[in-house]
Amino acid sequence: MELAATLTFDERLYDVQVLQKAAYRSMNSLTADITCADGKFICALSSNIGIDEPSFLSAVQEFKKDVLDYQLRHQLNAETLPIKNLVLGLAFSKTGLISE
Repeated sequence: MELAATLTFDERLYDVQVLQKAAYRSMNSLTADITCADGKFICALSSNIGIDEPSFLSAVQEFKKDVLDYQLRHQLNAETLPIKNLVLGLAFSKTGLISE
């Protein structure tokens, strides 16, 4: 028996790559079909063969947690990228690899 769940995420709050990463991480338990309509990402989740209901429900909960985790990591990376580039630029500016 195939189990199913549908989750909706606002595209103003979540990036599609975040949903794809969460879907990839959950691929042992469920299959995710991600579509976009009316400013929303719709994730249709279905159980893989041999997955019982408690395992599927647990996988759906983990999917939600992973989406939030990956979204926060994505935002943190975007916010700190200029500082990372500055630190790397300073670190490699005095290597002597480039003649002045």
